[in-house]
Amino acid sequence: MPIDLISLGEMMLRLSPPKYERLRRATAFELRACGAQFNIAANLAALGKKTRLLTKLPDNELGWLALSLGDSYGVDMSQVKLEGAKIGMVFVEFSAAPRRLTHLYDRAGSAASRTTPEDFDWPRLLEGARLAYLDGIFPALNSGCQQATLAYIRAAKQAGCSLCFDVNYRESLWAPGEALAFYRQILPQVEILVTNRSVSEKVFGYQGNDEQLLSTYRDEFGCAIVSLTYREMDGLQRGSWWSLGLQGDQMYSGRRFEFEVVDQFGSGDAFFAGLLYGYLEKDDLQYALDFGDALCALAHTLEGDVATVSPQDVEALLEEGYSLVPRR
Repeated sequence: MPIDLISLGEMMLRLSPPKYERLRRATAFELRACGAQFNIAANLAALGKKTRLLTKLPDNELGWLALSLGDSYGVDMSQVKLEGAKIGMVFVEFSAAPRRLTHLYDRAGSAASRTTPEDFDWPRLLEGARLAYLDGIFPALNSGCQQATLAYIRAAKQAGCSLCFDVNYRESLWAPGEALAFYRQILPQVEILVTNRSVSEKVFGYQGNDEQLLSTYRDEFGCAIVSLTYREMDGLQRGSWWSLGLQGDQMYSGRRFEFEVVDQFGSGDAFFAGLLYGYLEKDDLQYALDFGDALCALAHTLEGDVATVSPQDVEALLEEGYSLVPRR
């Protein structure tokens, strides 16, 4: 089978004490696979698409654990390099208002953060893939990851892959000016771009209404599809999500969904995975946005960073809406 999507980045492990317990008093942790670049591949695999992750994991028990977790989600982990001694980890303390969520990273010096352009045979691995995914987190780790990202992009374009990019700006990893300089190198190569108003204003310096923001990305970088996403939260337990998209001169508005929050981590990745699923299934941006919005809403209701739902689950929400009546 041809590969639908290849993702470059870092796979991590997420550790959290039982909900509402403090990290400082934790004696037990729940473990989940995470990492935005892994989440995209795992979400699409859950939807029935063939995906592959390119990353480095440590050659030890934790690296082997991550490999088995990736396999369990249906992601092709066969090209992962086992090298180094550390895996990136994130510690999450769930909370209830007014106590804030706590999110602590321990990823410095991880095997994935030491990726270089020489680590992979990029042309061979990307040959025949339909989509090549990357985001703004992985290249922010260090210069080696930036150079690997550029090598990946060159090979993807030569292989005829459609390049997909989630801006995913993290101010804890790099300053706006540094991020913008790198974005300007790669965005002219991107076909499908996902961003939001906050990063558009803070990093790119864009102003204006939604249509003006979308048009500015299209005009400056030539992206075929640009999407803006919006999330509104009412405390920590309820929220809503919707999206907008621009393709050519046509603007589309995705469906707005409200949801109860079980776990919000990885939900933005679920949106992009749903958008890409819709893109692969139909040449219809409206359908892709609606599917991504619905998948994102469902992702908020599930434990973990990966939305383990089927296309039928998403289609049911799109067709029938929200219902309290159980399926029997």
